[in-house]
Amino acid sequence: MENSIKFITSWLKDASSHSIDIITIFGMAGIGKTSLAKYVYGLHFHEFDTSNFIENINRRCEKRDGLLDLQKQLYDDISKRSSVQAHDTSIYTSMIEKAVSCKKLFLVLDDIGSLDQLDALLGSKSFHPGTKIIITTKDAWLTKSCALFKTHVQPKHEMYELKVLSEINSQRLFSFHAFMCNDPKKGYEEASEKLVKYCQGHSMALKVLGKSLHNRDVTYWEGYIEGLKKENGSPINNVLRMSFDSLPFKNDKDLFKHIACFF
Repeated sequence: MENSIKFITSWLKDASSHSIDIITIFGMAGIGKTSLAKYVYGLHFHEFDTSNFIENINRRCEKRDGLLDLQKQLYDDISKRSSVQAHDTSIYTSMIEKAVSCKKLFLVLDDIGSLDQLDALLGSKSFHPGTKIIITTKDAWLTKSCALFKTHVQPKHEMYELKVLSEINSQRLFSFHAFMCNDPKKGYEEASEKLVKYCQGHSMALKVLGKSLHNRDVTYWEGYIEGLKKENGSPINNVLRMSFDSLPFKNDKDLFKHIACFF
């Protein structure tokens, strides 16, 4: 993750462009796209005239008037005023286009799932020079297909693929959450190796699995491994499901379900 942070920060600090800069962070669900964008945003949001982080867009758009609510949020935050609720996305798009033309903006659009979402939130007009936009998505092709790229604006665009972790980094991440150190405890080496390989470099699976097995004995670990062998889904879904089933209290399960919705 450190190299990814350096890359995105370097892009953010690059002032050579005289128009709008967009970077698309793409990769599989739960791999850490949102965490990366949120970390960089937290470090640099104060360096712009106005900044806005809109999280979990695709899921929020599943609700009735979800896209309209997101447009209202974006417009209100940029303009620093409360708008009257509109009932047509094109109205809000026009309002957003006017608002972004006069301020250097740092905007993060997290978990974009369709062109309609991008077109409604970005529009097709000019942004203020120096504006930086981070888009996170599972679908790499979406950004350059949106309306903004079909106009004279022609933003400067970069793609950044967030890939799975190497075996060494996977082991370190898993061990940190399972043992609070970089290496497995004595007696846990074989079980740790099997579980790390099972997660296939998926950071969210490694984190959840490590936390679920923290302070458990080797016998429990071995039983967990046998349980995973019987599952047919993807590693992340299997780990989430079994970790959920192992929680003893309803409140813990309710919280887990809320968190899992973001992956």
